[in-house]
Amino acid sequence: MSFQVEIVSPSQKRIDFVIPQVEVAQKVGDAFKNVRARATLPGFRRGKVPQNVLEGRFGKQIRQDVAADLIDFNFRLAVQGLEYVGQPKVAEQVNLSEASDFTFSVVLEVRPEVDVKDYKGLVVDFPVEEVTDAQVESSARGRLHVQARLTDAGEGHVIAEGDLVLAQIHEKDGDNWKEVAPGTMINTKGDRYYPGVEALLIGAQKGDEKVGEVNGKETKVTVLGVQVSQVPDLSDEAAAAAGFEGGVEGMKVAIRLELENRNNEAARNQARVNILQKLVANNEVEVPPAMVDSHFQLLMEELRIQNTYRGKNPQQLRLSDAGRADMRRRAAFAAQASILLEGIARQENIEVGDADLEAKYQEIADQRGQRVEAIRGYFVKEGAVPELKKRILEERVLEFLLESSELVPPSAPAAESTEAPVEAAE
Repeated sequence: MSFQVEIVSPSQKRIDFVIPQVEVAQKVGDAFKNVRARATLPGFRRGKVPQNVLEGRFGKQIRQDVAADLIDFNFRLAVQGLEYVGQPKVAEQVNLSEASDFTFSVVLEVRPEVDVKDYKGLVVDFPVEEVTDAQVESSARGRLHVQARLTDAGEGHVIAEGDLVLAQIHEKDGDNWKEVAPGTMINTKGDRYYPGVEALLIGAQKGDEKVGEVNGKETKVTVLGVQVSQVPDLSDEAAAAAGFEGGVEGMKVAIRLELENRNNEAARNQARVNILQKLVANNEVEVPPAMVDSHFQLLMEELRIQNTYRGKNPQQLRLSDAGRADMRRRAAFAAQASILLEGIARQENIEVGDADLEAKYQEIADQRGQRVEAIRGYFVKEGAVPELKKRILEERVLEFLLESSELVPPSAPAAESTEAPVEAAE
């Protein structure tokens, strides 16, 4: 077998194969012998079917099978050590014959190697939000909700959403009322056992009796008691109970630092996106369709996971035409950005070593509360280590670009991120 690799374009390679006639004849002969040994035809003993009969009955299929085997075997030999994306395609193929060489060509989509330009010293919007005193105060009071205690509401308390109400429930049965709950605690934020009854309770007081329709049935509820969630006042004692040192002031200082770090990380994430947008705008890249397809599937899987978290059936996910087109555009952008980041890594000699991989294993293990050995074993077993190394490499390149860029306040409000329009199946 001989082959020759030809670069068709930055994202395509073509491999031309020539299988010598001697090898072809040997393979076809072996295939006929195998069929003869197994064939059972009326009037012939097994293994004694004449060549002309085998030729008439099985010749075409035998040669097609031999051709497929030769293509598969020789292609695998030729691409050892050659990276490609997507499924290879047989571009040209002559009909296989024992009397001549067998030639065929395979086209591969490959990640193009590009020389990235204009990636240093980028002026990038850094949309960091200032932490206000009101945000600190609100967050501090929110931390005290874990110390909330249920207490009986005072006389004259008007039931509000979030209260717990001890109620007696009756449903109309003909001309009479039928007791369905002599006394049950109703959560006015949304009760799981008597959904809808909470609407009758909002605005009522202890001792009131309310009548209305609940789930298609005329229902009467009597308020027997009300409990409210009592959140402690913001005090030095409450701050200490929440795990903060230095009283209320120390709590506010710590919370402000948390909020500033959160806002700073959010701004850095947006700045990374802004960097990628500038890179794509500054560099024209021919993206293999298979890479776009791969990123499209990753985005779809992410969308399914989001739907699952929202309590929706991920199998019922449907995209509108506009949503699918937007998703394809985003996939093409992600593929192009990936190629450019890989190019910068090569130009800047940025690499991922074993220590970087172990650090990522530990990071994932800490996030999931699992042993690092389990995380490492999972990636090895699933054959996902190369993909993880690529992700780490992209993270390191983005951090390099962020550090080498000039971060400036945005001159205009940042554009709102948009999600692909989704239509849920009925």
